[in-house]
Amino acid sequence: MSIKIEAETKVDSVPYVLAWDEKLFVGTESGHIYSYSADLSSNTSWPAHSVQLFALAAGEGNIYSSSNDGCIRVWNSDGEKIKEFPLNGGDVGVLRVFGKQVFAGDEIGNIVVYENGVEKAKYNVLEEVKDLWFDAPYLFTVRDLDVTVTEIKPDESKTRFITRRTMEGRAPLRVVGSKLLVVARGGNSLRLHDSSFDTGFKLLHEIKVSDMIVTSIAVTGDYVWTAGWDGFVRRWKIVSDKLEAAGEVNLGACVNSLSSNLNNVYAAIADGKIVLMNA
Repeated sequence: MSIKIEAETKVDSVPYVLAWDEKLFVGTESGHIYSYSADLSSNTSWPAHSVQLFALAAGEGNIYSSSNDGCIRVWNSDGEKIKEFPLNGGDVGVLRVFGKQVFAGDEIGNIVVYENGVEKAKYNVLEEVKDLWFDAPYLFTVRDLDVTVTEIKPDESKTRFITRRTMEGRAPLRVVGSKLLVVARGGNSLRLHDSSFDTGFKLLHEIKVSDMIVTSIAVTGDYVWTAGWDGFVRRWKIVSDKLEAAGEVNLGACVNSLSSNLNNVYAAIADGKIVLMNA
């Protein structure tokens, strides 16, 4: 099945990160956040940081942003600043929202969990966090050599954790149902694991998904979308314990980020474009 480009638009600065929560939010090199309607037909923007955004996340009506000024700032969907989280160490390169909790991962290995705007727990995984995912009670973190699987229970302890497993991998990663998806160390293959401790997070399948480095993963149902330096967005179907090719499109320039909403996937491209696709 082919991937179709449904709409595209252009921003004034290079777009680096995307997040979805009723609207599409785009973080740029200039430190601005752009807010778009689902079909990219309308937008607003506001200055969030004075320098390039490192991470962006959205959930329950709030947008969370970080940059190399070290701050995490919270906004409503209209661009009004709600609050700023206190500094916790290194620059925050990853932000994720899971329900009411916000997870922030930084360059010195800190994972800080916020709930209702307050720090709930803090753990240190001893290396820079380039991506993370939480599938209770397991926290998956990765840099560029190994995935670390850590058991955490923020409701019981603010600092205590148990390292359960390490395995080959590099950012980006995702947990989809009972499966863990992570890019292999070489940067251009995708590894499919069982996400269960009972199976030892067994490797099920590995497949080459790009000729160059993969920068981003998005998920729609049973489909995984990958993109990166070669400019291609490719779609893969999870069939039992394997990944099968299910379409591709060449966007012509490095893809910095992907974000998904139901069957739609958005790409931020290094030439300044935002592209809406579906299949």
